[in-house]
Amino acid sequence: MSPRSSARPPALLALIGGNEDRLTPGTVLRELIAACDADRAARAPSDPLRIVVLSTASGEPDLLWSQYEPAFRALGAEPRWLDPRERAQAADPDALAAVSEADLLFLTGGDQERLVDVLIDTPLHALIRERHRAGALAIAGTSAGASSLGAHMPVGDLNEQFAGPAQPLHRALGLMPALVVDQHFAQRKRHARLLHLVTLDSRRLGVGIDEDTALLIRPDAGLRVVGSGAVTVIDAARATDRREPAGVVALENLGFALFPAGTTLSFNDPDLPAHLLRMLRTIAASGSLVG
Repeated sequence: MSPRSSARPPALLALIGGNEDRLTPGTVLRELIAACDADRAARAPSDPLRIVVLSTASGEPDLLWSQYEPAFRALGAEPRWLDPRERAQAADPDALAAVSEADLLFLTGGDQERLVDVLIDTPLHALIRERHRAGALAIAGTSAGASSLGAHMPVGDLNEQFAGPAQPLHRALGLMPALVVDQHFAQRKRHARLLHLVTLDSRRLGVGIDEDTALLIRPDAGLRVVGSGAVTVIDAARATDRREPAGVVALENLGFALFPAGTTLSFNDPDLPAHLLRMLRTIAASGSLVG
């Protein structure tokens, strides 16, 4: 049976804002593993959760593996390390076999440009998309790993604002093609950067995730925010972007929502206000369609 003919919905997607507690391990990783285990329990698997930790984004992959490996084992999972550094390695049969057998792919933090340059349009990228769409592979990204999952991704100077000429949009892996994802959001004051990105492509929602916080998305059901911070969602679909004299930027009709930790929302709740339901349905569509 092909993935398209399967009745299963696309698998869980998790966006983590970075700096999650991986030494204890803390709430974010515990809730991520619990969500994956709950999905697998419905299919009655008997073996431990199989995780591939992909550290391509990191400049210190050995250090990250030394932290994630015991954290995931403490949570009852079986982690495996994958660290392709060249595009040719993203076609390696052993790498493809590892992802073919995994229940969860975990993308670490680091440099999202490095991660995307290595993976995009490779056999490994295609396999990740196919298995996720078939409901067989949950995907989580933290920090750079989270930003890499959207349609476009923030790169460059952390202080980049609205000043100067528009910068080109940087293509990401497209697992969530209706979103642009930023991370370390409140801690690094990235609100203006995300606003800038969504005004460059107003078809996309901007999603900013605080540190030690995760947005867990079940494409067929709803979303949940876990951890110690919040998730900010910016909708510029109906906004007007005016550049006033003296460099003033005026944005009108901008949609904005803040989801604190503990928020649980259904994508089809008829009691939600229209503007919020529109945001949620965009997120749902993004998780269900691979661009």
